[in-house]
Amino acid sequence: MPQVSADAHVAASPDVARALADSQPTLRLRVPPHVRNLRASWRFHAEADGTRAIYVISYAAGLGFVATLAHEPTQWVLRRQAARRVERLAEAARSRRAAGAQ
Repeated sequence: MPQVSADAHVAASPDVARALADSQPTLRLRVPPHVRNLRASWRFHAEADGTRAIYVISYAAGLGFVATLAHEPTQWVLRRQAARRVERLAEAARSRRAAGAQ
């Protein structure tokens, strides 16, 4: 099953990062029509000064020749959406941190 992922540093503990991710509005992924099965998940790994948040999208594409031709564009579209999600999470953590510092 092909997958794409994006990651970002989040200035919060893994537990806080997970809670922030869960509190983000649920946005439906824009999926190309040849993609049949889609799973998305968050992963959080502690770092010295926060958390590495990783958003992973796994998918299965239909029709072999379409999947082969559309592999790169599909990867690009889904990776871009994953990157937006982790950046939105990192921004939420920065905003939370700035609000707590005031």
